[in-house]
Amino acid sequence: MADTNDEELTIQVSAAELALLKKFNFPCSEKVVASATPTEYGIQLTGSRIEFDSLAGWVAGEANEADRRRATRSAALLSNVWEALEAAL
Repeated sequence: MADTNDEELTIQVSAAELALLKKFNFPCSEKVVASATPTEYGIQLTGSRIEFDSLAGWVAGEANEADRRRATRSAALLSNVWEALEAAL
């Protein structure tokens, strides 16, 4: 039986969302951000279940912090990324 933690997952993000992920440079995001591939629907990011799960935690935390600082654009973009990660998981 295959380990589901090694399963390759993908999400689609916008250019603005990818730029924000690069800006924050979360400890677990290096491989996921490096996988960025333009598609007709946006930018595809690929990673393992473990990478996505870890990244989702960091993104959620930063989205909450941005929301507290009233950085609504950043909070909205981060929330979109978090929702995509959670849907993939």
